[in-house]
Formats: sequence, C-alpha cells, structure tokens
Amino acid sequence: MSRTSATELCQTLKTESAAKQDDSAVNNLRLRILDFFITRNVPDDMFEDILQARLNDPDPAKEQSKAICTEILKAWRASQDEVHEGL
Repeated sequence: MSRTSATELCQTLKTESAAKQDDSAVNNLRLRILDFFITRNVPDDMFEDILQARLNDPDPAKEQSKAICTEILKAWRASQDEVHEGL
C-alpha cells in the first residue's frame, strides 16, 4: 500500500467537502484551509507540525479553524496508520 501525501489527502478531503454542495461558512472555511495546504504543497514531514501549531494557538477567534484542523489531523493520522498496518 502506498503512502498518501499531505497534498493528496487534502485534495481528497476537498473533493469530498465540495461534493456535499454545502455553502455554509464552516464548509467554505474547510475548503479554504484545504486549498492553503494544496497550493503550498506542504511537505509531509511538516504537515502534522503545521496542524499542531494551529491547534495550539490560544486565539479564541480561531476555534472553528482549529476544529477543522483537528478533523484534517485525524484523517492524516488514519491514512498513516493504514500504511503501517499494511506493512
């Protein structure tokens, strides 16, 4: 089983979010966050650290983006666990 890159994961999550045709503020924010990672092609070895930095940000105005980053981090870790289980 091949390893999913951070960019591939974000593209998959973006496709899933866009398919819901949900025009809510939360989904729009999710799409913007995913676009951030896709356009910057964040290296896999930095991806989790960047997500963790957002989660550790004490700014209460960033709570919604922190929740989205938590979802992305869980998906990332799950994709990495699948690779390790396949070895």
